[in-house]
Amino acid sequence: MLKRNHGLSEEECIQVKMQASSSSERTPLVQPTYVFESSLARRYQKQLHHTQCAICVFIISSCTTRSAPSACLSCEYTLVSIITPLVQPTYVFESSLARRYQKQLHHTQCAICVFIISSCTTRSAPSACLSCEYTLVSIITPLVQPTYVFESSLARRYQKQLHHTQCAICVFIISSCTTRSAPSACLSCEYTLVSIITPLVQPTYVFESSLARRYQKQLHHTQCAICVFIIAVLGVALLVTISYNLSQDQFDDDNSTEPNEPALPLFENNLTMLKMSPGMKPRPAFPRNVTLKEMPPALQPLLDLKWPLEAQPAAPWANADPSKAQIASAVLEGKAALKELTKVEWKRRPLDMNTPANRAQRAAATSAEVKPLADAAYTAEVATKALMNGTDISLRPGGSGQGPRLNGSFPEPPYCLDTPPPCTLSRYRTLDGTCNNLENPLRYGVSKTPFRRVLPPDYADGISSPRTGADGAALPSARDVSVTVHRPSYAHDSAFTVMLAVWGQFLDHDITATALSKGQNGTALSCCDESQLPHPECFPVRLDVDDPFYQDYNITCMEFVRSAPAPTCHFGPREQLNQATAFIDGSTVYGFADTRSASLRSFVGGQLRMLKIGATALLPPSTDPNDSCNTAEMNAKGRYCFESGDDRANENLHLTTMHLIWARQHNRLAGLLRKYNPTWDDDTVFQEARKIVGAQMQHITYTEFLPSILGADVMWALNMTVQEEGYADVYDPSVDPSVANHFASAVFRFAHTLLPGLIHNTDKSTGTIQYTHLHQMLFNPFTLYTRKGPVDAVTSAMDTLVHAVDPHVTTELSNHLFEKPIEANSSVANSTTKPGPCGLDLVSLNIQRGRDHGLPSYPQWREHCGLSRPKNFTDLEDMFDESSLSRICKIYNSVDDIDLYTGALAEDPKGRLLGPTLSCLIADQFLRLKVGDRFWYESSDATIGFTLEQLTEIRKTTLAGVICANEDLLDQAQPRVMEAVSPTNPLIDCKELPQPNLKMWYLKPKAGKV
Repeated sequence: MLKRNHGLSEEECIQVKMQASSSSERTPLVQPTYVFESSLARRYQKQLHHTQCAICVFIISSCTTRSAPSACLSCEYTLVSIITPLVQPTYVFESSLARRYQKQLHHTQCAICVFIISSCTTRSAPSACLSCEYTLVSIITPLVQPTYVFESSLARRYQKQLHHTQCAICVFIISSCTTRSAPSACLSCEYTLVSIITPLVQPTYVFESSLARRYQKQLHHTQCAICVFIIAVLGVALLVTISYNLSQDQFDDDNSTEPNEPALPLFENNLTMLKMSPGMKPRPAFPRNVTLKEMPPALQPLLDLKWPLEAQPAAPWANADPSKAQIASAVLEGKAALKELTKVEWKRRPLDMNTPANRAQRAAATSAEVKPLADAAYTAEVATKALMNGTDISLRPGGSGQGPRLNGSFPEPPYCLDTPPPCTLSRYRTLDGTCNNLENPLRYGVSKTPFRRVLPPDYADGISSPRTGADGAALPSARDVSVTVHRPSYAHDSAFTVMLAVWGQFLDHDITATALSKGQNGTALSCCDESQLPHPECFPVRLDVDDPFYQDYNITCMEFVRSAPAPTCHFGPREQLNQATAFIDGSTVYGFADTRSASLRSFVGGQLRMLKIGATALLPPSTDPNDSCNTAEMNAKGRYCFESGDDRANENLHLTTMHLIWARQHNRLAGLLRKYNPTWDDDTVFQEARKIVGAQMQHITYTEFLPSILGADVMWALNMTVQEEGYADVYDPSVDPSVANHFASAVFRFAHTLLPGLIHNTDKSTGTIQYTHLHQMLFNPFTLYTRKGPVDAVTSAMDTLVHAVDPHVTTELSNHLFEKPIEANSSVANSTTKPGPCGLDLVSLNIQRGRDHGLPSYPQWREHCGLSRPKNFTDLEDMFDESSLSRICKIYNSVDDIDLYTGALAEDPKGRLLGPTLSCLIADQFLRLKVGDRFWYESSDATIGFTLEQLTEIRKTTLAGVICANEDLLDQAQPRVMEAVSPTNPLIDCKELPQPNLKMWYLKPKAGKV
């Protein structure tokens, strides 16, 4: 088979797809040419035809290409290819015509069943089809009991089965609604189906007596009775709920004079029961508006740990201390290796621009300043191997261990200085995070410093090679793990919306930015082109020739470049570089470098630069044609991608919109501050607005985002909640807030499992719903140029439900990542052949990234969190769900081979959003971001903090309020936009949402001054 790399161009993809399409034969939708014996037979055939079409129409209506006839063909072809092995009816009827009807009807019923099963992970189990069909029949039987009188028993049989099939479609659609218990939803859903099918199905049965009319009337009464019963049940439930709430309020009022005691006792010398470090104060009482339940058994071990969690110290140097001569020789060897690498890089061809792989590398947004640091780290890495002098350290815990200091052997960054220069105290944060921690001003949380290591790295050679199995054997391909364990699923979590994932990504980009290795002049490295010289920073994902998706396109290699190495100031194992500041400081809005911040400012009234189109303000345009986002077609229309504080802003439409909202928020705040303090200069207004934005981002994260993913009990137990009033002096200078390596490369990527394959947006004026495939929103921000573009993007994130946090990931990310969107008016879109799916697999990239960073296996992280460490696959039975466990056992040779990303997602969350390992590691990082930030917004420090009046206003901040204040076309929003609309979180008018009053920032002029 011809091998092709995964970086092929879009034109090549289209050609491959055309060849694949031409080689396959597809069954036409429905072209029956049977000769029937009577008008009755023709009537049945017509209704059966309509029923089959209804199934196809319903499926197509879930797609964005519902008007394309080819979509119907493709859809039916997929169904037929799936059900053929399952459907082999062998019934004996009175004639060949009867058998033909029976077979087609059976196929239709199975098509419904298989379509439902295809949403499950057990689609290959034939028994599932039988079970599913049985469930459908059991649901519809009480509703469907037609007793029409026809000309023969055979006719009655066909009519009854056809009626059942049509009802099954309706029941399945209704059961897919999140408000399935609401009668109005059922009626609306059924009406929608009827509106689709009515033009197709117009049965005109002629009933021969009043008996038929009686049956119709009874059936109508039965349906009405069911509806009335449901309404009655809902009414009773509502009354019970109201009564219960009133009784609870009364109970609270009766005890309001006494402070509520926390459900978990506090012991002496055990700060918040978790042996907190000095400086962390326990709360005297639990907030009266939150109910703390007993910590679930799975999380009980967390209460016995000291928080923040202590990192395991680096292993000692594996060899004897080297002499000066040995170090000098190793340094020369490292410099020679760098010189050879430079020659190789000048000879290599860069990755093709028009490929998903290039977009993936551009999405990492590695700055030009990283290359010199990475080169220095590479030379130190080679020198470390030379100092090991052939010693086998591959199985030694911690590998080579931390060696002697470099002491200027190679160019070193400022954070390697023994005595950093003194800091100049300021009311405002620095952009790069320096001088936040006055004891470690150039290291703790600072931009362009190494990630924090919690457990010693597990490299195959003990120094830098990606992790291998516990026995030294190769691990299963990351793609094989993705296909086996991380299959797609469509189980929605009805409690949360896509806005939860959007904020998670926006926040992630504020605190992490992993740098990638680059070629000369910052070019993207090509790793799958075997005709080129090999590069040590290449670590491509190997694909099986029988890969269920990529085999059709002869792709056996997926591009992957290793993260850039970071100088560690010592000889020793490889580390990676975080380009962003660790603090939640709004660097996504302002950048983490002076040059980027200056390029975004207008230097007038403290405002950021914006692109004005009429009354609409958009982010400033990016005119770089090589940013992997801009297209010649869009540029010709005057539409460009955007600039922001973070180069990843254009990665997807929702993320771009969030950047836009917060840029508008800054300018809105700056305008109000200027109004109340007209004597302030540009820089003062800018810095004060920036200070407020950072505080609001912190407040939203700790009051809306973290409680959603961790739970109120964990937030309270770990002292992560914010005060309702007053100050909170929680800062501890001994806590390192730097982002942990495992957090950035595995743990916080859990949000990828939340994303659904289809993002829907409801037009409030017409009630129509439009669907967009997730991959079509990547690097495609151009709809923001339309009048309703921003509001549509925001509402789709607030309306679309997320998936559950589990190993399952939509194929939009596992097959189509960074696949180039197709413009509606392009020649490709109008052709009869679709382009080839040449996207990447995000799951494979996540797993590969963890191995690249040398993250220890999953069991070690459970042990780090005080949880039981599995010693074999049997020990995982109480940790994983049954389906995940069976697949993990098939793909991994040992329990100590399991990747952190895969293992943590496979944990049974026991009714929570996250499993215990993810909860532990995420909580530890965000606790550090709170107590390790000298500029934490609740600080009482008069120099850097807010006044009590200002802090009271900041606490009014909600993400819903920020969005409503900066999007004029948005009329309504639920108060907690990361949660789904519900009776306790209803849609309300944007004007009713609380907003901070910036009059509290008004400073009276001093006496004698005008």
